[in-house]
Amino acid sequence: MELTQIYGDPYNDKFLPLSYTSENVVEGKRAAKHALQEKLGLETADLPIVGIITRLTHQKGIHLIKHAIGRTLERNGQVVLLGSAPDPRIQNDFVNLANHLHSTHARRARLCLTYDEPLSHLIYAGADFILVPSIFEPCGLTQLTAMRYGSIAVVRKTGGL
Repeated sequence: MELTQIYGDPYNDKFLPLSYTSENVVEGKRAAKHALQEKLGLETADLPIVGIITRLTHQKGIHLIKHAIGRTLERNGQVVLLGSAPDPRIQNDFVNLANHLHSTHARRARLCLTYDEPLSHLIYAGADFILVPSIFEPCGLTQLTAMRYGSIAVVRKTGGL
């Protein structure tokens, strides 16, 4: 089975505002970015967007995710996180972080602490970068999906990535 059958293809992704291939990737990603910013109430500006789509566990490098969120905002970027934690303590920690960021950086940060398949496709397509800072990673499909959607995967040097 091909990766596009499992995780999608921007050419025929029903969750995107505009289908795209390598021929119209600039237009397709621009439309997805605008749709993502509008959907999440972010400033509709040409700012770099760092997307994070993950389970919030220690394996996935949550301390590095928090650091990257801070650095992105310091550098005037936007950040979108989609994910949830099976551990209630970690989930609560991210709920507190989300509340803080939504009040201090409302137009540049959005943490969606749930599972949302359509939103994940829009993030892959609309983000400029997809962050995958896993401490260990047996395979790493996130970065493959990111690259398929034309987003730059920013990964930690570890197995599987």
